[in-house]
Amino acid sequence: MGSAVVDWLWVAVLLGFLGMILGIRGIHRYQAPADGAPGRVGAWLVVLGAAVIVLLGLAFLVWEAVGGLPEAGPAVVDVAWMVGFAAFVLGVILFAIGIIKGKVLPAGSAVLMLVGLLAAIAIDMATGAFFEDEPTTTEWGFFLGVPLFALGLCWAGYAVWKGRASGRSPEAGVR
Repeated sequence: MGSAVVDWLWVAVLLGFLGMILGIRGIHRYQAPADGAPGRVGAWLVVLGAAVIVLLGLAFLVWEAVGGLPEAGPAVVDVAWMVGFAAFVLGVILFAIGIIKGKVLPAGSAVLMLVGLLAAIAIDMATGAFFEDEPTTTEWGFFLGVPLFALGLCWAGYAVWKGRASGRSPEAGVR
């Protein structure tokens, strides 16, 4: 089995995706219908992609715990991973566009989500870490992009919480 730090990091990532399944739906409900089709479709794709990633992640954690991962997994797992990842990325882009379009939540939160997501992918693609099964290079995109993305998502969630706690309606805006 891998190092305890790596295993717990991936458990934390899976918990983050699980939280997004619930959180994105709540953020969307708060700003709907102002976020329009991009927000609605984006929220649905983020939830779908995150659910696929969580299910695959749990399967891999169990698989590793009971006997180690095989050298080459079934092709359906690779396809499911790519579909989940693509749905998640496209969903985040559309969801962020919906936040900006809706003008209910701070646009800066959407910008941070987009910058974080694109930085995570672009930096790791440029360094080659994105394409490695066992990374030999540092995953700087992951280390820089994921916290930026999380900060943007937390900002949007905080704005929803703050708006609900003060009794303000989404129509009044949260800015």
